[in-house]
Amino acid sequence: LTYLITKLLCSFYLRFNVDWTYSALLFRTLFVFIGCGAAVSTSRTADFGSAGWVTGVALAFGFAITALAYSIGHVSGGHINCAVTLGLVIAGACPVVDGLVIVCGQILGSLFGAGLLAGVFSKKMDATGALGSNAFSPGFGAGNVFIGECLMTFLLFFVVAECALRKRLDFNPKIFMDGVGFNPPIAIGFAVFLAHMVLIPVDGCSINPTRSFGPLVVASMRGLPKGSTHWENFPVFFFAPMIGASIAGLYYRLTKTSRGDNS
Repeated sequence: LTYLITKLLCSFYLRFNVDWTYSALLFRTLFVFIGCGAAVSTSRTADFGSAGWVTGVALAFGFAITALAYSIGHVSGGHINCAVTLGLVIAGACPVVDGLVIVCGQILGSLFGAGLLAGVFSKKMDATGALGSNAFSPGFGAGNVFIGECLMTFLLFFVVAECALRKRLDFNPKIFMDGVGFNPPIAIGFAVFLAHMVLIPVDGCSINPTRSFGPLVVASMRGLPKGSTHWENFPVFFFAPMIGASIAGLYYRLTKTSRGDNS
């Protein structure tokens, strides 16, 4: 009997996590295809330094987050970013095992989305040279990029935590909603847009290691441009967002305790 009960509980737990993995995979697939796709689709006719191109790509990333968070967020909380998932674990809002499983879905989704993007845009049609992968722009070094990525990821998780996790003064327990009710995806999308407006001219804007990983892997498979430094730059696009989100997650956890917030 004990064995049967344990097996039943494990099966339920695995099924629950598989649902989360599927949602993370779908979310990440669509996000990479839309966000990086906006950069690639306009790359042959755009001036990468122009305000119009930067704004258009930033809006694509921001709107993609908003639309997908509204449509898939109810399944798993809308995890799309492994840095944000780490922040949620540190904040105490996501169990470690669930976070690990979700990140697996994010990685697979990033690879799948980049693969679909490569299927639409051949190498000669991609003037970014690497499916919109992140790399340091001329004039910017590792220190510049690290600070920018860390700070903008802090901003992203800060908005996620304050709008989607913390109970507010206008919280209405009768409708069982924290934060700003049904509106967090709007604020989160704005945060992603703002980060891209600042960082696209600097490094293409990552604030999301899994977003950087998938397109770079697929682009490498079909050949990166001569003299590419994408893989040399990649550690910054991994560690800076993770540190920024971790600091924001710790801030939420500490202020939650100090305010007596039970959210």
